[in-house]
Amino acid sequence: MVGLISLNYKVAPIELREKFYLDDAQKIVFHNLLKKHIGVEGLMLISTCNRTEIYFEFENHIGQESKFIHSIVKELAEFRNFKESLSPYLIKQTGSYNVSKHLFRLACGLESMIIGEFQIVEQLKNSYDFSYKHKMLGPILNRMVQKSLETGKFIRTNTKIDKGALSVSYAAVEKIHKTLKIDNPEFLCVGLGETSKLSIKHLHQKNYTNIKIANRTFKKSSEFAKSLNINAIKFEAFKKELLKVDVAIFSTSSKEALISKNELDEITGKRDKDLLIIDLSVPRNIPNDCQDISNVKIINVDDLKDVVNLNYKKRKSQILQAEKFIEDFLSEFDDWTNSRQLRPSILSIKKQIKNIIVDETLENVNSSSNGSNISILDSDGFNERLNKVYEKFSDNLIRKIKEASKNGKDEKAIGIINQIFLDD
Repeated sequence: MVGLISLNYKVAPIELREKFYLDDAQKIVFHNLLKKHIGVEGLMLISTCNRTEIYFEFENHIGQESKFIHSIVKELAEFRNFKESLSPYLIKQTGSYNVSKHLFRLACGLESMIIGEFQIVEQLKNSYDFSYKHKMLGPILNRMVQKSLETGKFIRTNTKIDKGALSVSYAAVEKIHKTLKIDNPEFLCVGLGETSKLSIKHLHQKNYTNIKIANRTFKKSSEFAKSLNINAIKFEAFKKELLKVDVAIFSTSSKEALISKNELDEITGKRDKDLLIIDLSVPRNIPNDCQDISNVKIINVDDLKDVVNLNYKKRKSQILQAEKFIEDFLSEFDDWTNSRQLRPSILSIKKQIKNIIVDETLENVNSSSNGSNISILDSDGFNERLNKVYEKFSDNLIRKIKEASKNGKDEKAIGIINQIFLDD
């Protein structure tokens, strides 16, 4: 059995999402806590600007789904020292069909703020690789993620869900383009992760050329700036640069705010024009109280939803086509996960039948013979015929069991089958 706890932009504001952003080190600590306190058997965590999602496996806790989810939510709240009720901000799912449906939609970009965006695929791959490397994954989650990536690739190839697809970076640049009413504006981009690179490229495509990049690794920003014929500055100089620019785009992985309200207030007091700040970071790089500073307009990822909604309308027909394809992949994966529930009984059945038909037959023939049947026992033909009887009988019984349990979907039938055939 698998489950999902999702805290995402649809149900939780950025102020809450940033409290539950988990970096790689925190993922390991949280995994160890769940394994020790709850007995989780598989785990994958995705943490981005739009979501923190916990995919977990608990194959030995079937029938305890609600209790299991409650325990994980409790651990998560305690881990982040969150005292209020977290449940109103969560999407919770259990069962392979429900969880895989969400993950398959995620891999296709249907759960993204920007429909069809590809960045989530890289984020999903990174989360999977991290969990695999640190031996967090269980067999169902492992296959589920691989199947989701296969689904996403098929849908992006066979629909136009990502043709001309937007990203949060693109939405931000569109917002800037519509907001600015000045010629030849000056830009400062702080950070040089994937989101920031995309933002800079989109600005460049809009023929904005007066762009400066500030990044902690100057060599990295200098090389990227050179490729676009723009300028890189030392990271330590970005606050000084805020005295001059019209627009500042922040997109870093910093856990702390990069500037305080007092510092920004002091900077704007020395300026003679408005400052537009785009904060694409989670946790945010610009503190929330900076919204009160006059002559400063701050836009974060949640403020881009108007662009997102327009994008959704444009892609509605593609969404319906993608959802049809997803159902086909879901049906195949659901059959696989349901049949897994029969696996312990099937293995036990085959073991018991083999013991009765093959091993006991050979033992009885051997004990009743006085050497006259040695040639029969040693013959390949005898063993082959005996094994054929075993295979035919066990295969027929297994087929009947699958039919009776609807290939593992009928949990009541599975309980009876396990009670009859599982070894004590």
